[in-house]
Amino acid sequence: MTYFQKIRHLYGIPENENFGLEESEIVVLEKRLNIELPVTLREYYLTLGNHQALNYAYNRLLRREKVWVSQDGYLMFYEENQGVVSWGIKKEDFLHPDLAVYGNYSNDEANPDWHLEFPLEACLLMLAVYNGVLGGLQFNGNYLDAVKPEVVAYIKDNWQELEDISNSTQKIYTRDYAEVISLSFDKDQNCSGIFIGANQRDRFNNMLDHLDVDWFYLSTEDMDEEDDDEEDEDE
Repeated sequence: MTYFQKIRHLYGIPENENFGLEESEIVVLEKRLNIELPVTLREYYLTLGNHQALNYAYNRLLRREKVWVSQDGYLMFYEENQGVVSWGIKKEDFLHPDLAVYGNYSNDEANPDWHLEFPLEACLLMLAVYNGVLGGLQFNGNYLDAVKPEVVAYIKDNWQELEDISNSTQKIYTRDYAEVISLSFDKDQNCSGIFIGANQRDRFNNMLDHLDVDWFYLSTEDMDEEDDDEEDEDE
């Protein structure tokens, strides 16, 4: 599967469904910034750029009128929920075959703190996973504390690590790109948090059955409460 196909599979988006901007909207963006978008980013905006759960559940793809170029020449297209991190591409790299994404971990444009992330296609998948486990996928949960070593070992043995979008502080695992797990690690490589997500309840329930975690949050609990409220209203 291509990276775009992996994103579609994770979110249950059929190949023949388009959730993109109009070509005319992209042209307006390009004229405003006097650039041509990199081919991959242009394709993403044209095919998936308007998908709400994928792009705006937590972190956000910048709307076409919000895309901008930084003082030091990065095309900025994505930002973290609270603006702590923003992601961009060097304009000078636009024609590079392995176009890289950089994250700016400073909210001071005059003093940026750039870190190399991943190639653009892989980075879009990584951002899709992060949004998915933080609410974009229908079934999601998290635990923001020390995770038992045996749980980490079980995940490593039973899910595939996506090495192309993992690093020393955040490792991502999947089964068939239909369910995902993101593990956070501290500087001593102790697991300090776990995030999970899927769009199929049976897959999600199976994850819960096999992961010995005292979850801080589960979307299914919200759903069950909503069902109870609806039943109370019907009585």
